[in-house]
Amino acid sequence: MTPKHIPVLTKEVIIALNLKANGIYIDSTLGEGGHTRQILESTDMPISVIGFEVDSSAIKSAAKVLQDYDTQVTIVNASYIDIPKEIIKLGLNKVDGVVFDLGLSSLQLGSSDRGFSFRSESPLDMRFNQAQEIDAWQIVNLSTEQELADMLKQLGEEPYARRISRSIVKSRPINTTRQLAKVIVQSSGRRIGKVHPATRSFQAIRMKVNDELNNIRKGLGQAISILPEGGRLVVISYHSIEDRIVKKYISEASTNCICDHKIIECVCSHKAYLKSINKKVIKPKPNEIELNPRSRSARLRVAEKLSDQNS
Repeated sequence: MTPKHIPVLTKEVIIALNLKANGIYIDSTLGEGGHTRQILESTDMPISVIGFEVDSSAIKSAAKVLQDYDTQVTIVNASYIDIPKEIIKLGLNKVDGVVFDLGLSSLQLGSSDRGFSFRSESPLDMRFNQAQEIDAWQIVNLSTEQELADMLKQLGEEPYARRISRSIVKSRPINTTRQLAKVIVQSSGRRIGKVHPATRSFQAIRMKVNDELNNIRKGLGQAISILPEGGRLVVISYHSIEDRIVKKYISEASTNCICDHKIIECVCSHKAYLKSINKKVIKPKPNEIELNPRSRSARLRVAEKLSDQNS
């Protein structure tokens, strides 16, 4: 049975969006609609939400969750990297806030045929978008040992990347999640404890399959491009690699000069177009972690648009 999805840091997200009457907001990672529903339930003001989602299974689930708000919600079957293009189709060019929740949904983790989890036996898939050609089987079985090692180290921060990649190549073909998890456990030499030895490797493979880091970088820029002055960017990330990208993006966008510190006089002509709202990253409180253990690694960052980018 698929576990119920519990949206993370909902109160903090709602506060961060700074909702206003007749505001239009984008949930760029709609998932099962948890954040969107909480946003709409939080206010009596007339607002609307556009939800972006590439996962067709999640869209079906979200449509049910949001059926009481069908006049306020528009669901778009597209990636957040296409936000500007898609909102033009809806007759818009600006919105008042954009939310990113970069984590996996319970639907994806709990699905027995999507390959996201090493806790169930399923084909090596891991695609968010089922129409996409490349999947986890191809990454695991067709990559060179060096490519696998680099991926596990860079995307999973896996200390045993070389040892695991060597074992994967020797054990191919690997067709299922449990086969892969077994190879990783045996090659890493680590016991199965609170954090499963395959966690970092599965994360890395999933990120590679979905080109997640490049999409995050693109998505942040696309979101900022459609915010007016005072519009809010709200991002929840779940591990250090994602959070570093978000932190760096907001930091550079909030700085008037991004020249190398060795350069005495500014030559970049960069103008700040964001203001960081929370100087310190926002984390879930203990009571939320107790109710929803998956929230423990969540990190929330918020920024406000100052002016048109590079204007």
